[in-house]
Amino acid sequence: MQDLLGRLTALDPDASETLKVVSYFDTLVARAVGTESMLRGAAVLSGATVGQRDARQIIRVRADGVRIDPVDPGDRWMLRDSGPDAVAWIEREGEPHTNDAMILERLTLALGILRARRAGDAESAVELVISSFAGEGERASALSRLRLVAAPMRVIASPPDPAPLPRHPSAVVATRHGLTRATIVPAGTATDDVWAASSDLRVGIGTAGPGEHLPGSWAEALIAVRLTTVSEPVVAADDLGAFLLIAGSADSGALHPDAASLARLDARSRELLDAVVDEQSVRAAAVRLGRHHSSVQDRLTALIEQLGYDPRTPRGQMRFVTARMLLQLAG
Repeated sequence: MQDLLGRLTALDPDASETLKVVSYFDTLVARAVGTESMLRGAAVLSGATVGQRDARQIIRVRADGVRIDPVDPGDRWMLRDSGPDAVAWIEREGEPHTNDAMILERLTLALGILRARRAGDAESAVELVISSFAGEGERASALSRLRLVAAPMRVIASPPDPAPLPRHPSAVVATRHGLTRATIVPAGTATDDVWAASSDLRVGIGTAGPGEHLPGSWAEALIAVRLTTVSEPVVAADDLGAFLLIAGSADSGALHPDAASLARLDARSRELLDAVVDEQSVRAAAVRLGRHHSSVQDRLTALIEQLGYDPRTPRGQMRFVTARMLLQLAG
């Protein structure tokens, strides 16, 4: 498939885009993502709101991957059957885009496969309990199917592979930031007890609470996993404090000017600022960077002028750390 895509890209860009649609949905089907994740993938791919209506509910997902209120499509948009008493659609105003028909076709085929494959299995139950749109009764039923007790639980976000140990229910979910595995564990469970081998795994851990808190724990875990680094592969939402509130608001707007200023700097300059803030001393930062004290001081002076604040002061340090986090989330 990849070889064919490479050839078609040079010969016929439209045909190559069509094959990319096929390959994309094949990946989602292979990963056994849930209905909402499938719709989210189609929405991100098409750049438009995508919806499905079946006998139970209507699900609509915006182009940015956010689920929105249900609205019956009527006959305003192109509809395609996605199963018994079920239809899917793309909410495109004006003329359809080149690949809208192909996206809708592959989406409905994938939903049909998903429905046949996942009639009441554990993966669908996991996705249901972490969905903020699930009703109280639906979530309680899914928790019962998963045999999760009322004790505090939390959600861990991690790459799709590897899967956790069988005793921990999990599902691969399509998010705005790519395929991510959601794993539900009892509060207090160490990551070493979730995977057979997790030394190099980067994970985000949501806060603990009862079953109705799991959607919030999942949202927190998704923020935490995006803040992981090579040097800090595990980030817990409990450790983020008020930064969690800032990070949760950041996804809904444009990049803050402080973060944009950092984005314009080269990696070497950001490394210098990181060292100065972490070490709280220009001399110690120079030792850490293996550079001469005076050269670090001169470069820091120039950077302070560019940023408009001094990251060594209490307020400046707060601004820098927040901007650094927002830049990492945007990246």
